[in-house]
Amino acid sequence: MNAESLIPTITSIGGGFFIGVILGYFLKKIIKIIMFIAGGMLGLLLYLQQQEIISVNFEKVEASSAFILTWVSSAFDKITQIGDVTSLGIPIAASMTAGFTIAFMRG
Repeated sequence: MNAESLIPTITSIGGGFFIGVILGYFLKKIIKIIMFIAGGMLGLLLYLQQQEIISVNFEKVEASSAFILTWVSSAFDKITQIGDVTSLGIPIAASMTAGFTIAFMRG
């Protein structure tokens, strides 16, 4: 086995790792932004209710948030079924998963 036959595998591993790092980093940032906005909206609702400016029916808010979370989880399941990473090949899938995990945990 010579070095030239390993070049495609090495480049696919490096490229997969790089793509995984980018995906993990940006997904973590997007989740932070969404949680910041949702927390700000909930804080604003609680403040306005405490000042008796509005009246909030938290049962409806809870039901709506449960529906949204169910919809998001089912959409995520559909996305992961359509773009199955393992169909790319073991070197790319493994390196992409490793890069994603490292970036998501540290980023």
